[in-house]
Amino acid sequence: MDLLSITPNTTFLALKHPATGEDIGVTVELRSLESDEVKAVERMIKNKALKGGRNTVTAEKIDDNAAAILSAAIVSWSFSGDANLGGDKNPACNDANKRKLLSVPPIAKQIDQALGDETAFFASSANG
Repeated sequence: MDLLSITPNTTFLALKHPATGEDIGVTVELRSLESDEVKAVERMIKNKALKGGRNTVTAEKIDDNAAAILSAAIVSWSFSGDANLGGDKNPACNDANKRKLLSVPPIAKQIDQALGDETAFFASSANG
C-alpha cells in the first residue's frame, strides 16, 4: 500500500434533536479537520494571533475561531421535511448560513463530535 495514498474522504452526519435523538431532517457533509481547506483556516487564525501580539485573546475570539474551523469543515448540507434555517427550507450552504446553523449549541456539538471521529473519514477509502 502506498502510504501517500492515505487521504481522508468526506463523511455525512444526520443531525439529531438533542432531547429525542430523532433525525431533524438535516444531513451535513463534513470534511476532515486534516483537509487542506480546514488547515488553511487554522493557519489564518494562527497568523492573525501571531500578528496581534500579546494579550489579544478573548473568550469571544476563541468562540469565533472555533466556529470558523467548524464552518470550514462543512462541505454541504441537505434539508428535508420541516427542517429550515430561520424559515428558509433550502438555505444556501454559505459562510453566513453555516454560522447560523453553528449558533445552535447542540448542533455545533454534534458536528464537533463527528469531526473527532477520524476513522469515519477513512472508512470508504479502506473499502475501495
